[in-house]
Amino acid sequence: MIGLTILSESQGWLHQLDPTPELITFCEQHRFSMDRYDYDQHTFLDLLDYMEFQEFEHYLFILRGPGERTLRLVAYLQQRMLHVQFHLMNERGDVLFGDPYFLNGWQVPLETSYVSEQPIALQDALMSLFTGVYPDAASRHPQPLRHVYVEETALLDSIEPSLFDQMTINSLLYIDQSTRHDLPVIELMSRTPVLLAFSDTLSFDIKERLAAFDRQALQLAFQQWHDTGIISNEEHRAGIMDYVTLAGLTVSHRLFICNSGIFADYGQRLQLSDTFAVNVCQLRERQRQQLEAFAPVAQLTLYPLLFQLASAFKGTSRFVTPYSDLELFRTDGKIGPLSMVGIQNTEGCFAFELTTNQLFETDEIFLAILEADQKERFDILPERLGADYEAAIQTYKELIYHG
Repeated sequence: MIGLTILSESQGWLHQLDPTPELITFCEQHRFSMDRYDYDQHTFLDLLDYMEFQEFEHYLFILRGPGERTLRLVAYLQQRMLHVQFHLMNERGDVLFGDPYFLNGWQVPLETSYVSEQPIALQDALMSLFTGVYPDAASRHPQPLRHVYVEETALLDSIEPSLFDQMTINSLLYIDQSTRHDLPVIELMSRTPVLLAFSDTLSFDIKERLAAFDRQALQLAFQQWHDTGIISNEEHRAGIMDYVTLAGLTVSHRLFICNSGIFADYGQRLQLSDTFAVNVCQLRERQRQQLEAFAPVAQLTLYPLLFQLASAFKGTSRFVTPYSDLELFRTDGKIGPLSMVGIQNTEGCFAFELTTNQLFETDEIFLAILEADQKERFDILPERLGADYEAAIQTYKELIYHG
């Protein structure tokens, strides 16, 4: 069986592309299996296991655009799996890796352009690394290692090589030095096709755009939110440094490898090992033993988004959620999936739709209904809204259920 997949590469990030109808027809006619794989959630080792399970004889990567890292990935697979023949072809039909004659004269239809996904922004990856917040975090266990921080290139020689194999394919290895290609970097790149970034890769330092809290200060900020609905972000910071470890969330998508050992956080408060001869499973177990959440997970997960939304407005914002006291007391009951939050400040009234990440302007009546809905207190609305009750409820339902 011959596997076939289509990729594009943008600044090192790999994106799976949808095939054209012509290519689908070609695969159906020539013993090709059109393949898809999640490069965001699966590791290099996962990919090797997957290829083993599928029992491919040949596997063809079709690359749209330039792809230096794609070439390294194909070479990595070939080195680790000698019983599968891997091939890489660009959209012009040039064979970049593998046997140029394995297609037996078949012409793969490559003329039609493919629809590509939007590239992942490097700054988003760095935000996740330093805050620990992953908006698309999967619930799979054990959790995949998404991003790794290394203090300096000299440490690369000391790290257990299998650690890099257990990073997700679309993950980032960040080295906190200006760009260099010394021997430890070259040796790593020859072993594992990780995506590498240095401190000067971005034009600004992402750490300077994050707020600094200690655990007690973060708990006080949560209490303010519970009591008043207010989340303060007067300096308009994009996030909170080491948020997940300060909050006690048991996520382990990131590691910080420093001269003094391996840590769960950039602030080096939670040391996981004082040596580098440990594997990822051991590090995950030690991290779980150290963390204790100070609030329910649903609230801890929502707070970083509210903090970021607060940075978009001048002055102070109050948020309508089930978890804070506003016109109604916060609810302690079971809450269904939260789809929307409200925002009120000197700039007006707004609602943010969580599933689409859309912000739209509204009014105080809408926010009053939203709060009553979230806290299951529709009974107070007829008196509060008076003659406007029926029309206001109808407008609310149309926006909630039909957009």
